[in-house]
Amino acid sequence: MKSNQRNVLLIAYDEHLVLSFLYCLRKEPGYRYFLLTHKAKSSAGWSRYLKDVHFYKEYSELEKVIPECLRKWDIDVLMPIGEKESLEVSKNRPTLEKLCKVMPLTDPEHFAIATNKKALNQFLLKQELPLMSATLDLDAPNFESRLESFPFPALLKSAQGAFGSGIVTMLTQADLEAYLLKNEVDKQGFYLQEYVGGNDINFNVICKDGDILHYSYQESPPKQLGNYNKNDDLIFKDDPEVVKAMSPMLKALNYQGVACIDLRRNPAGKVYLLEINARFWGSMMASMTKAGVNFPLLMLKLTVDEIAPSYQRKEGSQLSLQSFVKQFLRFKWPELKQLKYWPYFNDPMARIMKYWYQKF
Repeated sequence: MKSNQRNVLLIAYDEHLVLSFLYCLRKEPGYRYFLLTHKAKSSAGWSRYLKDVHFYKEYSELEKVIPECLRKWDIDVLMPIGEKESLEVSKNRPTLEKLCKVMPLTDPEHFAIATNKKALNQFLLKQELPLMSATLDLDAPNFESRLESFPFPALLKSAQGAFGSGIVTMLTQADLEAYLLKNEVDKQGFYLQEYVGGNDINFNVICKDGDILHYSYQESPPKQLGNYNKNDDLIFKDDPEVVKAMSPMLKALNYQGVACIDLRRNPAGKVYLLEINARFWGSMMASMTKAGVNFPLLMLKLTVDEIAPSYQRKEGSQLSLQSFVKQFLRFKWPELKQLKYWPYFNDPMARIMKYWYQKF
């Protein structure tokens, strides 16, 4: 006899995303959670909120492994958390929907466009939506002539890089030309983008048929040229102008489900698009505790066709450990709940094992 609880299968490589997702759903009754991952040493397996884990070796196995896990655990709801996993589920949605409810996901064609910065920019320009700063494709037929008037400093970027990886700073045209002579660069996979200084913004959304159903806005301090790492110091607030600016893009993509949209606001206040991450994000716990928007719960309710819980969007802040210590030493007495790591104590063994696996 089947239990009254519904079984949810999560698919992800990054255990931080998994643990954050589970933290946001920890108080929702009536669900049990299972994980499918190819990270052999995943600390998510130690989570107090996870029922079982299945490991696979390569992304190419997902098409076969997902249906096997759906049947083995009698899964009711399928929710991919990572980007590659989400694309695989989107590709196989017609088959998987016969076995369980599947989280809303953008169709494979538009998903591939949204997650490829070069393809996304080309798509937006055709839609007359110039949201990115000046760009130049390395494989453009008139590359040399256009390079003469291109604004520097600039960034040489991979079309599908993430977390700021693979970005090379070019201060001058001469730097770029020397780099291209010295290094073998895939011209189809890279492009040049004008550098814009300012504040990083994450605009997080849940969409249905390209319309924004839920969102949160978070902004971090300005970065220096050459620093493309993530920030843990975050301010959560509302910005209707960003909602207005991003809505046409999401509608044009007929976007479905979650996205973490990276933006940059220059000192004059103009906002530029950096990329779309078609997945959940590392600060989703802070989105809930600081901004009041529980994205995993809202996505779960949307997937199972239930009414979204009411919530009040709010303002708040998160501090990195470094900023927390600095404020403490200056006798400003920040609250422990402002610290990024505060929610980690709710699932301590999984967090300890994450550190252990990283070190050993």
